[in-house]
Amino acid sequence: MKKFSFLIALTALLAIGMVSCVDQMFDEPPVTDLPQLTGNTTIDVLKKKHILGATASKITEDIIIEGIVVADDRSGNFFENIVIQDATGGISVRMNASGLYNTFPVGSKVAVKCKNLYIGDYNGVHQLNGSVTDAIEDLLIPQHVLVTAKDQPVTPKVLGIKDLNATHVNTLIKLENVEFAPADTNQTWADAVRLFSVNRSLQDCNGGVIIVRSSGYADFAKDKTPGKKGSLTAIYTVFGATKQLIIRDPSDAAMTGVRCAGAGPTAGTGQLISIADLRALHKGTTLSIPADRKIKGVVISDKSAVNTDPRNVVIQQGDAGVVVRFKNDHAFNLGQEIEVTVSGQELSEFNGLLQINSIDNGLAKSVGTGTLPTPRVASAAQIIANLDKWESTLVKVVKGSFSASGTYSGSKTLTDSTGQVVVFTRSQATFSGSALPTGKTLDLVAVVSQFNTAQLILRNLNDVAVTGSGVANPNNLLDESFAGGTVNTAVKATGWVNKAVTGARTWQTKSFSGNFFAEATAFQSTDTENEMWLITPGIKAEDAKTLSFESAQAFYKHDGLTVYISNDFDGTNIDKATWKKLSFKMPASTDPNYEWVQSGAIDVSGYSGTVYIGFQHKGDKTNNTTTFRLDNVKVTK
Repeated sequence: MKKFSFLIALTALLAIGMVSCVDQMFDEPPVTDLPQLTGNTTIDVLKKKHILGATASKITEDIIIEGIVVADDRSGNFFENIVIQDATGGISVRMNASGLYNTFPVGSKVAVKCKNLYIGDYNGVHQLNGSVTDAIEDLLIPQHVLVTAKDQPVTPKVLGIKDLNATHVNTLIKLENVEFAPADTNQTWADAVRLFSVNRSLQDCNGGVIIVRSSGYADFAKDKTPGKKGSLTAIYTVFGATKQLIIRDPSDAAMTGVRCAGAGPTAGTGQLISIADLRALHKGTTLSIPADRKIKGVVISDKSAVNTDPRNVVIQQGDAGVVVRFKNDHAFNLGQEIEVTVSGQELSEFNGLLQINSIDNGLAKSVGTGTLPTPRVASAAQIIANLDKWESTLVKVVKGSFSASGTYSGSKTLTDSTGQVVVFTRSQATFSGSALPTGKTLDLVAVVSQFNTAQLILRNLNDVAVTGSGVANPNNLLDESFAGGTVNTAVKATGWVNKAVTGARTWQTKSFSGNFFAEATAFQSTDTENEMWLITPGIKAEDAKTLSFESAQAFYKHDGLTVYISNDFDGTNIDKATWKKLSFKMPASTDPNYEWVQSGAIDVSGYSGTVYIGFQHKGDKTNNTTTFRLDNVKVTK
């Protein structure tokens, strides 16, 4: 009997062991031994320790916050961060690692040990960092961010577009009865080819509008937005004064219903206000234009010459003008008078230039042929002094001259008796390849614009009238703006050397808003390390006195740009030349992404023979991934 009982027990034990083996092969093992941490501070209290816009500060107290992960990086629409929230609010936790969803998936409860971390913000969105500017380093993540529970319920808060406010930033919300604006339906969520983020407009049936922003790196970037009405779940964020939503993946957009009937304003409706009164509404921050408003003006930009973005039209009424940026290319010609319904539309600045941003093309219509305003006669100094007041209006500069040779393409300096102002021409303009009237005195009509600093935009070549001989600026030995290159290919500026020393990457030609520049980065490189050089043509050393250029950084991780000078470079062998490092003002880690920084005047005198300026970029695919841009390289006497 005892033997029989033993056999039964042994058989049962073996059976349990077999089942256990099967479970371990096919099932996820149970979660055990999770840390038992309890928060001692709410997310809202932690966020109040930082003033938006101030420099991030180190947390010295033993603060622990708890929250549920409501967004992770699984789809790529969030990069190297998770968003957590508790009952009081939400915050972004930045970590210098990819695949965070494997450890901190949506629904995880996490405790964050905040001591020695930094509390800061990015354009109005609070975040926890590992330093003033950088994310928590990979090796330090387990010391600060710990999962305390799995599979917690994640329920978005149902709100309306007009209900969203600062308390909802970095929390999961749900909008019901919403749809994408007609121009943004059945469009890709983002630009998966150029890897650019894209804004799409989401609207409700009562005129409310908000941006849905998606990354070009998201795995759904090439998918299409829904064309019907329904709900959208997303993380609510801001970028300065602009409200925006970021979805986690396309399943957040549940839109299968019938679209709103007659939602939104139509062209020609609303109370007519002057452009001057419209401009007066803007007090330095982005706003929505009040309901029941429209404006009227004469088109002063020339779409046929392609020197303005095809989606932009510049209209002027009296002494005031404004840029209207449509969602798609427009069809309005120079001299047409148009009405634009602006009710509820965004009035914002783009690099200093005021514009009515991203409006449906159907909100504007032509009302006939208008009378072009007479250009205001102004000097270079007056234009710069009155830039904000005169932007988007016509001016005429008398007895000016261009200081450089070459073509119109890019940024060219116009000089008159009072000073200098830049004349910018898009590479796509029909006249971009035409020769500048170098050394001639001329009168020039243009639209006043700005890209952080003053620019004049020609409508077409009829705006330039040569009035006599002049004196060209003989001091420019080199003036390179990288205009005319093929975007997303290696820089091939005349006489320049572009060489990969380590890895396969070289400096690339890039363009943004018509401005061309050179760019270098090791981000997402297939090489372990990258070192690339961009070297000027040879310059007569006895004549060279000063070097200047503009540079910009983005997604700062390291100082990867170094500038050198050599007078024994043979044009091919970089490693055999003697290079001396030059000091210049480098873009700081705290500078906004892609903001141009002037190098300052760099002394390159005191050499003999022929000198070369070398721009070296070094990085790697793991940690040193900062992107650097270079433009307007000049060497003068």
